[in-house]
Amino acid sequence: MRDVSARLRMDNILTTFDFVVFFGSLLAVMGVGLWVARRDGGETSDYYLAGKDTPWWAVAGSIFGSNVSANHMVGMMAVGFGAGFVISHFEITAIAGLLLLCYFFLPVYRKLHVFTLSDYLSKRFDDRSRVGYSVIMLVIIVMVMMLPAFYMGSR
Repeated sequence: MRDVSARLRMDNILTTFDFVVFFGSLLAVMGVGLWVARRDGGETSDYYLAGKDTPWWAVAGSIFGSNVSANHMVGMMAVGFGAGFVISHFEITAIAGLLLLCYFFLPVYRKLHVFTLSDYLSKRFDDRSRVGYSVIMLVIIVMVMMLPAFYMGSR
């Protein structure tokens, strides 16, 4: 029994080939992205706002799709299993809320030339609020989203 558990532990160690494949694919994706950005003379407004030509309903769909992740899917499935179908109102109302928000506020944001929430905070208040928001969100993302995901993935 001891040999089997030792062998199983050794099989979980990443090899040099694994790291080469991982970092090679990462560098390839970054290289293609940089090449396309230089070729097209990439502007941040074109990247974030698709040249400001995207209709409001497509922006709402993009925001909703950006919020769905593996953590979201597993978490909502677990809550749905525990609480039942009643939890589905969260997703249904999120779609309706995003559609309404984009319909009413997207023209305002486009007129203000605001790309992100950090841009809005910088224009509404000052640069300190933008930096403060960014730092707080980084801490929240690491502590609330990434650490539990890593923990659950390691179990």
